[in-house]
Amino acid sequence: MKKILLPVILILSILTFSCSREEKQIGVLDIAGNVVRKDGEPAAGFTLTDQNGKKVRLEDYKGKLVLINFIYTNCKGTCPPLLLKFKEIQLDLKDEFKKQTVLLSVSFDYERDTPEALKKFAELQRADLSFWTFLTGSQAEIDKVLQDYQVAVKKGPDGEFGHINMVVMIDKDGKRRYDFFGYDYPTEKIIERIHEVLKKRWF
Repeated sequence: MKKILLPVILILSILTFSCSREEKQIGVLDIAGNVVRKDGEPAAGFTLTDQNGKKVRLEDYKGKLVLINFIYTNCKGTCPPLLLKFKEIQLDLKDEFKKQTVLLSVSFDYERDTPEALKKFAELQRADLSFWTFLTGSQAEIDKVLQDYQVAVKKGPDGEFGHINMVVMIDKDGKRRYDFFGYDYPTEKIIERIHEVLKKRWF
């Protein structure tokens, strides 16, 4: 049943994605809200460039829980609350879990979000760069990541982007465990799932 519903909900999400906080984000809701449990499907690999100009591969993080969000630094709508979630995770996650977790923010604004721009942005966000990495890439590299992770993005005539708001959780074996849709749910929902995955020793 889940395999039938997911494509339908994804279509609804694509039709309603926006960078405006005034428009409601439609996501996949379970009893916990805004969360869809994946069936441990392999997460698509990628190679991108971090804020220091270094090439980074997803497989570099095997052995850790990985959380990915998709943002751009000039966003004034829904990206700030997505980034706030990562900042709250950075502050609230206990060390025993934090040392097993990695945060990745992938920018789809490959023209403006150069490594230098991402580094300045990370400083403004007060990101702990030992724990949180900002990534960019060429148009081809970014387009492939967006396609592989089913993240709909559309650039408007003003140069700003409409996009689906999503956080992806990947386990240490490189399998996709949860997708969190939208932005208006408490960060505790992500932290609860981190604890759940780690305590169940899924990796």
